[in-house]
Amino acid sequence: MSFPRLIENNAAYYLQNTLQNCHENRVNVYYYFLNIMVLLLFVFIVGFTLYYCYNNKLSDYDKQQKMLKDQEFIVSKIRYYQEEVKQTNNNGSSMITDLPSMRV
Repeated sequence: MSFPRLIENNAAYYLQNTLQNCHENRVNVYYYFLNIMVLLLFVFIVGFTLYYCYNNKLSDYDKQQKMLKDQEFIVSKIRYYQEEVKQTNNNGSSMITDLPSMRV
């Protein structure tokens, strides 16, 4: 059983073609909108990162203070280990095995 067609073939073709064009236009608008938003997000992230790095850069005085602090830390560790070695040698034992060293 076939049903009667309510519109002509030319009208159906015209409507299909119009709907297809509307779909293509909508897809193009979404495509450009998405690309612009991604570009703006990328520019914002890069700009924020550069701004943050620029503002949190240490001044020359701060760099010098940090370097002095690091040097003092290293020197204190060296002194600590030197004293430990002296104590170990004074006790008469080897550092590796904790056995008394043979002194002749």
